[in-house]
Amino acid sequence: MTSERVPVELSGVSATLLSNLARRAAAAGAKRPLLHDPLAVEAVERLDYDFADVSSRGASWHALRVATFDGAVRRFLKRNPAGVVVALGEGLETQFWRVDNGRMRWLTVDLPPVLDLRRRVLPEESRMQSHAGSALGLGWLDELEPGTPVLVTAQGLLPYFGRGQVHALMAAIAERLPGSSLVFDVVPVKMLELVRRASGRERDLAVELWTWLFDLDERAAIAQIPGVVRLRDLSPPFAWRPAPLVLRAVRCLPRKLRYTLPVLPVLEAGFGKR
Repeated sequence: MTSERVPVELSGVSATLLSNLARRAAAAGAKRPLLHDPLAVEAVERLDYDFADVSSRGASWHALRVATFDGAVRRFLKRNPAGVVVALGEGLETQFWRVDNGRMRWLTVDLPPVLDLRRRVLPEESRMQSHAGSALGLGWLDELEPGTPVLVTAQGLLPYFGRGQVHALMAAIAERLPGSSLVFDVVPVKMLELVRRASGRERDLAVELWTWLFDLDERAAIAQIPGVVRLRDLSPPFAWRPAPLVLRAVRCLPRKLRYTLPVLPVLEAGFGKR
């Protein structure tokens, strides 16, 4: 990496990575940090971008989502220390450095302009590879060796796809990566209703771009996708001390109530072995 500031030229869904980065940096840079993520703080400083237009409000909620994804990856790596993590639509996520066990391998899947920005802002690692293209293109599946333990993550991605695209992606992973899992977050219908009452550029982007919404019926539909053998809601690691008690209580609520709260649930779909 060089010391000069890096310009940002992104639009549409790709531009949403800036708000995700800003919230992680805010959570990591708080007086009582909610995340250990120095690279996120450095990335914000490296970008030639006016983050005043990106709200860092909701940093604690975002950190909660991040901790939940990190926990899922760590559990996978505990079982499979030399496994492969595939991060679909990774943007400027810095999860590799938060969870690295020194043995795992990592595949970032994103569009060419985003990957170019990653290379200019984040360090290079020998155990990291990248695939330029949409997660929906499925070409990234050819990068994986058969029989290797794989965990696929889709953080802040699937809500921007259509329902049919999401279901087809899950079916393809089940077919091509038997025995793997997919960790993903969702936007409940009630969450979009809440966002519609807000204002600002982020609100407008969400209303325009969130095209796959989630409720109990959709959860049941995902469970019926061929190859899905389990589907469970994930919670933040119990040791994640910054989590307010009210957030811990969410895991105890019936799903009918849980999906009406202003949070972005994280789920894990497990695919059957052949």
